Amino acid sequence: MLSIWAAKTRPRRQRPDLRATVRDGTDAARDFLDYLLRTQAIDAAGLEQALTALDRPGQRPLPVLLTESGLLHEATLVTALADATGLGFLREEEVPAQAVLPDLLDGDYCGRARVLPVSDGDGVLTVAVVNVFEAETAAALAHLTDRRVSLRIIGPGAFERAHRAVYGDGEAEEAGVLDGDLAQLQDVASQAPIVRLAARLVRKAFELSASDIHIEAEEADLRVRYRVDGVLVESERLAKSVQLALTTRIKILAGLNIAERRLPQDGRMQVADRGHDIDLRISTLPTAHGESVVMRVLDGSRRVEDFAGLGFDESAIAQIDAMTRRPNGLVLVTGPTGSGKTTTLYAALRRINGTHLKVVTVEDPVEYRMAGVNQVQAHPGIGLDFAAALRSILRQDPDVVMVGEIRDGETARIAVQASLTGHLVISTLHTNSAPATVTRLVDMGVEPFLIAATLNGVVAQRLVRRVCVACATASEATPEERIRLGRPAEGAPLRLRRARGCATCNRSGYHGRSVVSEVMPLDADLRALICAGADEQTLTAQARASGMATLAETARAKVLAGETTLEEIGRVFEGLV
Repeated sequence: MLSIWAAKTRPRRQRPDLRATVRDGTDAARDFLDYLLRTQAIDAAGLEQALTALDRPGQRPLPVLLTESGLLHEATLVTALADATGLGFLREEEVPAQAVLPDLLDGDYCGRARVLPVSDGDGVLTVAVVNVFEAETAAALAHLTDRRVSLRIIGPGAFERAHRAVYGDGEAEEAGVLDGDLAQLQDVASQAPIVRLAARLVRKAFELSASDIHIEAEEADLRVRYRVDGVLVESERLAKSVQLALTTRIKILAGLNIAERRLPQDGRMQVADRGHDIDLRISTLPTAHGESVVMRVLDGSRRVEDFAGLGFDESAIAQIDAMTRRPNGLVLVTGPTGSGKTTTLYAALRRINGTHLKVVTVEDPVEYRMAGVNQVQAHPGIGLDFAAALRSILRQDPDVVMVGEIRDGETARIAVQASLTGHLVISTLHTNSAPATVTRLVDMGVEPFLIAATLNGVVAQRLVRRVCVACATASEATPEERIRLGRPAEGAPLRLRRARGCATCNRSGYHGRSVVSEVMPLDADLRALICAGADEQTLTAQARASGMATLAETARAKVLAGETTLEEIGRVFEGLV
């Protein structure tokens, strides 16, 4: 029988106790698991999980089991196998451009055996194998080709990419079988490895305080990314073979149609974390390489921050208070998706909510739960959109109405009419600046004189990451940085905080986010200009003359205060600062 382990000698503590010739692949696999435990690549619970799985009849090879269950990242697996066995691993650039010995070893056989012939010369066939613990595979290759066999290691995901590139097959064999059998697919999606994998991905989102989980279908694997403090961070790559089962698992939990993979679907599921329930909003999207899934994490039990905690300065807080403590009128918070608009609305509700007021909200989704507030979940699919809900809410005799978003002219007109009839209406809108809000409302069909009569003010905002206080450093500003901050290139010393990276901030250098705001209360001069149909530039000039600090000016102030960095505001404002 062929040896599949190198004769290289290493200290016993660094490699498993494996025989030079492996006669029992299961024993070798168990020894390798012990090695992974000793080197802390897996923990005791992971070891027990893998050992239990190995005992099941017909279980997949250990390397596939470890990656598909999420116990080990493929790159870690390949490195550990190479270290433990002394075998080299196949690099991407070494994948052959065409099949080697296709008459003797066809693509179907190589796919089933998870082997990839790499080169043939001087009586030696070099083959990359996924399961190095199966000695019979090497023996079979030697018998079929009448050559000596030299083995290399390849990870399960890398093998699928290489096999597809060389032999041009479509989906992985397992996915192809599952695709035609929904009952079997449901069964696989409910098996422990897939259940644990899905749970692990969600649990990591909690650990990272991520707002979204992205599971993206690519040609050869699945990419998992988390949105942390507004920035997508790649976490890992999963084997392509788990795609269908993992997506199906999420669809089952979200109440979606597992048979429909041609159309986008939206759903929701609820999970428990640290004693309270958390909603996950699920969106699936068909792509060229299969369905991609995004899960938005909505923890309604989170504490609603006050304005200071969100990052508003004292001047901005005073202005927002003045806008929202009036008995009627319209207050709008604007900015792009993900800029914290809804959180700002809730901070405003927190300040004005009380037993003397009836507060009603209509949202999609309800992101926070607040005592004393009547919260309505919009359901456009059954006709309960923002406009319809708003009409019904006004019959409930509210004092304050919060509309999650003004998306169309009808909702805008109803909101304006409600503010004219003695209600305080607060909502969000997508515009790039506070003055641009007026132009946007006019474009939606609201008359300028109604805007002037009802609009109390506008808050435009963005979110920037805060420098991690645990690892931040400081150094003198360069002449270029001083100019970007509105300072002379030379002058009094100016030290700026720098992001570095540590375990606390997940090596990003930033932890948490802060609001950069542009607050525009409406005074008599602005109202007159709106009635006269003034353009955005004219309104901006007047607002600045009245004391409005622009987004860029507020951002620079946060850098000077050491709260964030020039690099971060440059990322958010794309050259504006």
